[in-house]
Amino acid sequence: MNMDLLAGMPPWVPLAMVALLCIGMAPAHGPLTPRWRVTLAIVAIALAVRYAAWRAGVMWDAPFQSRIEMLWQWFFFAAELALLLEGVLFLLIMSRRRDRHAEADDNARWYHEQLTRDRGASLPTVDVLIPTYNEEWDVLSRTLVGALALDYPHVQVHILDDGGRDWLADRCVEWGVVYHRRPDRAHAKAGNINHALARTSSDLVLVFDADFVAQRDFLQRTVGFFRDETVGLVQVPHHFFNDDPVQANLRIFGEHADDQTFFFSDVMASRDAWGVAFSCGSNSLTRRTALEALGGIPTSSITEDILTSVALLQRGWKTVYLNERLARGLAPEGLSALYTQRARWARGGIQMLFVKEGPIRARGLPLLARLFFLPLSWVASNLALPVMIAGPITFLWFGLVAVPTADGDALMRFQVPMLLATLTATRRLATVQRSTVLSLAHSVFATFRLAPAVAHSLVRPFAVGFKVTPKGKLATGMVVDVRAVMLSGGTILALLLGMLVNGLPDYERLPPDAFLAPSLIWGTITVLVMVVCLLMSFEFRPTREQERFIVNEEHVATDHGVARRVLVVDMSASGAALQWGVARPDPGARVHLQLSDVGTLTAVVRRWIGEVGVGIAFEEMSAEAERYLIAKLFAHGYETHATPASASAGLNRFMRRLLGGSKPRSGPPAWSLGATPPAPSVRGIRPELRRTPETAYPRLTTSVRRAA
Repeated sequence: MNMDLLAGMPPWVPLAMVALLCIGMAPAHGPLTPRWRVTLAIVAIALAVRYAAWRAGVMWDAPFQSRIEMLWQWFFFAAELALLLEGVLFLLIMSRRRDRHAEADDNARWYHEQLTRDRGASLPTVDVLIPTYNEEWDVLSRTLVGALALDYPHVQVHILDDGGRDWLADRCVEWGVVYHRRPDRAHAKAGNINHALARTSSDLVLVFDADFVAQRDFLQRTVGFFRDETVGLVQVPHHFFNDDPVQANLRIFGEHADDQTFFFSDVMASRDAWGVAFSCGSNSLTRRTALEALGGIPTSSITEDILTSVALLQRGWKTVYLNERLARGLAPEGLSALYTQRARWARGGIQMLFVKEGPIRARGLPLLARLFFLPLSWVASNLALPVMIAGPITFLWFGLVAVPTADGDALMRFQVPMLLATLTATRRLATVQRSTVLSLAHSVFATFRLAPAVAHSLVRPFAVGFKVTPKGKLATGMVVDVRAVMLSGGTILALLLGMLVNGLPDYERLPPDAFLAPSLIWGTITVLVMVVCLLMSFEFRPTREQERFIVNEEHVATDHGVARRVLVVDMSASGAALQWGVARPDPGARVHLQLSDVGTLTAVVRRWIGEVGVGIAFEEMSAEAERYLIAKLFAHGYETHATPASASAGLNRFMRRLLGGSKPRSGPPAWSLGATPPAPSVRGIRPELRRTPETAYPRLTTSVRRAA
């Protein structure tokens, strides 16, 4: 008996029905209602299950021509099932979404009420823990400035130094923060935090990686969640002020959202709706009594953050995710650093399968929570995607059909509707819009580095220990990922030659195979994806040392004793671009920029920009001014890009580069010709321009003056 209700219809009917539902009926723009979220997810999941059932039936009845063909087709089917299972769980997670902005607003109101009532005496105390190993001072100092600039009364900042650096201990004394050094480095970051937990006593513990800078209102918007006595942990997103290596290599700065933006904006907000949000290592605030109930941070996995979350959920604590950018960090600045980090995450996720606190062995976890914590994304993507790429190659060169009896009608009836529904649901369920081609290429590119680590971890999960993600300055210039070039180029060559050979009458396969047309389409898409991967392999490291933030604020500048209000368009820790006016100082002139929330900075005019703009470079400044400037730039809501990324912008920019290179700007920016700059994309609080830095940052000011 055929259970497929669409079996008797022409092959185009299922596709038309899916297109009508997913494209014609679902709202095309704006946020989806909860009902539409569930509807789109269910339709996509149902079609995925339908496709899997069809594939299983095809495999069961397939007439294999040889043992090699049988093994290949079953192997390919297993890879498809792994990807389908990952996709189904992903769609299930994304069918819900939780927004806690209103709760955070209420937290801020409650905080200010406590300040008014008793000057915050009843507010919980907070220890800020900053684990560090080998980070440079220019990275770590920003983190310290952000921690000291937190607008909250009961904060103590701690540096947890696993590098045993005497100079850092001296700096901590100068800055007025507590320095911790332990006798060994057992259990890496988890052990470092546990060592500090035994020597601190606050109500709440806030952890920042050594490259993350807190926004000033971080605690104002998060501490209030702990009014619920069952909340054990609050996590906020990881947001980065620099472009990740993939964006840099493709020259799509700010136009294509990286995978971390998608994860924190959409996946974590959906996990929160299911009650399975988790700590991500940095930017997490945890109740001390909850950690004490666990006996400290679990050390049996190198991803101690997720394991801690599972252990908390197991014991009845709630984990909360607030989808607000309340801290900014430094993304890995090279492919090697990026995939050192990702490999650690993959290994740690797989280790969780084998430890008692993990999702399989933990007691008291609901079934869905166990499923949602399985490392399927690491295993399926990194081991199954290479098999998908090999499909058209094995057919074009060896005649091995990956999907038996897969003619055009069958694929149109089963596979194409499933793919359409999945792509449509994925795009509409997300708020971050990304190009499907670029996202798929990034996933494929990741397999070049991560597939060996995943395979090795499945066999020997604890053979490789914790590896710190490199952070800080890199040498400039171009670096080539030779492995990625060989794999990408080899795949492109194999596919193009295979298509050419099968297009020649003397070499065309006889008899003609019904799978040839799907293989050609499949191969063409794969070639496009691999071209993107090939371009990702050439790593262009930036020459500018400082990230530039869009400011668009009026401040006072003085030239030869004459003061005037100028517009600070953008600024970094080393200089700024100003909309000055027609009567502007000459290059080489010394000017004074009075930033109302920083102080007066002396600068030299480096160049004219357009007709009314000037670019200035700050001269050496006092330690006090330097810290206030870092607080202004990094502890507020400034962004490095004026507009949010979109699905089309990144792909369009990439295609322009592929077809002839991105054209340089035809002239100076519009603001330098006198136009009003576009309003920047601002997330979070702006600096308090009407307050002096001494009153805005009292703890930071005390630190500066102690050092002086």
